[in-house]
Amino acid sequence: MKNQNDMIVSVVAGVIAIGAFCGLFFTKRTPVTPPPPTVVPTDEAKPQEGAVTFTASLPAGSGNTGFGGAARPSAARPAGGGGDSRFGGMTKPGNMLGG
Repeated sequence: MKNQNDMIVSVVAGVIAIGAFCGLFFTKRTPVTPPPPTVVPTDEAKPQEGAVTFTASLPAGSGNTGFGGAARPSAARPAGGGGDSRFGGMTKPGNMLGG
């Protein structure tokens, strides 16, 4: 060391380095280990005896199996589609616009 200033700078740098190392070492985080996952039962579910009854209709409804019990037959619909398409009822390929 040539003079006193170099020695002061070296000592201060050393103290700061030792302090930084101690601060980083003693405040390091410890990794958190999650608890082991719970075991999920994968066996077949068994319904209680007599708790489930299978029928072909809803309770207090008719015996129809259509949507809501009152579905119209498919023959009641008009042949051209009834005009409910955006082409004004022309739903067959030969009747399409531009074709």
